[in-house]
Amino acid sequence: MSNKETVNIRPSVGYLSILQAINYRAWYAIAEFVDNSLQSYIQNKTLLRKIHGSNFKLKIAIYVTKSKIQIVDNAAGIGERDFSRAFRAAARPENRKGLSEFGMGMKTAACWFSKNWVVKTKPFGEKELKIVKWDIKNIVKDDLEELEVKKTSLPANQHYTDITLTDLNRIPQGQTIKKMKTHLASMYRCFIEKNEIEIRYNNEKLKYEKPEVLQAPYFRDIDEQKKNPKKIDWTKKFEFKYGSKRRTASGYANIRETASTKEAGFALFRRDRLIKGVGENEGYRPLEIFKAPNSFIYQRVYGEIHLDDEEVTHTKDDFQWTPEDESEFLKKLKLELEKEPKPILSQADRFRKDRRSRDLRIQSEEGLDSSIKKIQGSIAVLEDYKPPKQPEISKKLPEAKTKERKRKTVRFEGNDWIVEQILNYDKDETEWLKVSEIGKKKKEIQIQISMTMGFSAQYFGDQPDEIEGMLLIASYIALAEVVARNRGDSKAHNVRSYLNEILRSQPPNLKY
Repeated sequence: MSNKETVNIRPSVGYLSILQAINYRAWYAIAEFVDNSLQSYIQNKTLLRKIHGSNFKLKIAIYVTKSKIQIVDNAAGIGERDFSRAFRAAARPENRKGLSEFGMGMKTAACWFSKNWVVKTKPFGEKELKIVKWDIKNIVKDDLEELEVKKTSLPANQHYTDITLTDLNRIPQGQTIKKMKTHLASMYRCFIEKNEIEIRYNNEKLKYEKPEVLQAPYFRDIDEQKKNPKKIDWTKKFEFKYGSKRRTASGYANIRETASTKEAGFALFRRDRLIKGVGENEGYRPLEIFKAPNSFIYQRVYGEIHLDDEEVTHTKDDFQWTPEDESEFLKKLKLELEKEPKPILSQADRFRKDRRSRDLRIQSEEGLDSSIKKIQGSIAVLEDYKPPKQPEISKKLPEAKTKERKRKTVRFEGNDWIVEQILNYDKDETEWLKVSEIGKKKKEIQIQISMTMGFSAQYFGDQPDEIEGMLLIASYIALAEVVARNRGDSKAHNVRSYLNEILRSQPPNLKY
């Protein structure tokens, strides 16, 4: 038994002809079909579980070949009540609190991917399978506003939707396929973790793997050298209101066990569906919280934030909040992250892992590989260089045009030494380390370090502890020279002289 009817698809020609050219990404396009399946399941969950039992799970199968893309689900189908709306562009559903709220997703994604597509849907509780075929070329040519609906009788308890796209505008391949799988697993992680949904890509079950959380002592306990400091699970939950409409933000933040420049940052959700922060280097990492890409916060902090009341773009890949609302959101988020007893940002910034740990050993070995390659060039610099035999040790260094300085009195062999560290920011400086001294038993010592030479800028980062490490190693070299000279070594200056020559001649030679 079969019969025919039509479904209205207005607006047609002008709208459909431009959809394949919109700025879209394959994983967001394929997610539109998943959203529709998931929304059908959510709306009919009670009924489906009543019929199939409490263990009923939504299953979505995505098949991709060079000639077609097919999405099949076991949700409740497109029922008679929603059928006419589902095929009209921008016809919004009555219930806009779910995942399908703009009435554009399926049409936009299907036309972006292909020129021909077929929807087969069998609604639960209805006795007919409905089939609608889209041929964009013919729709545009004939200026069609209605499409034929084919119907076939099927048992009322069957339910599914099958969407098949052919004559593809875009064929997913290579890195796009990899991203589609990882992004879908990430986007729907909340439902996957609750075991409510199973998504398969060419029969491969998609799964999201959460990074391991840091288990480590509070950095202050280490700084204070407490005995056997307690290890802490560095995760925290939060909830707060923000913005002019007092919307709610809730979620959690963690510190990664293994740092990652690509995978850290926040994932922002709406109604349990990820909107922003999916994929490599896509994490939500605003500068106000995460600082520069080489910071430990940028590489270690991650988490999930749910913004269920916030508005999203029609492609569901970003939020539409105002700059003022986002600014207040970031201020409150930062306060939450820094609350005791688990100040996430400070811990991520200040805690240092044992260099013997696996991930830091790998990173250290990469540095070792790069370092050993530069040795030949550095030693070659000294082949024709001779340091001054009897240098005149300055009693006072020339004043740098741009500088910062700090002084400290220290005790050495029963005498007071005044040590002054000077940071030299002059762009034309050619000596990385300068030293002056005056006095015999009681001394005044100046140690000046160039902050703008390539060596300083390239290798020592922009964090206080990284700068501190550079200043200390330079000051230790300078003080070792002063002590050696104080004990009668007339050539104590040679090491610094050789060092300055290498750093003056060797890359990196950064231009400012």
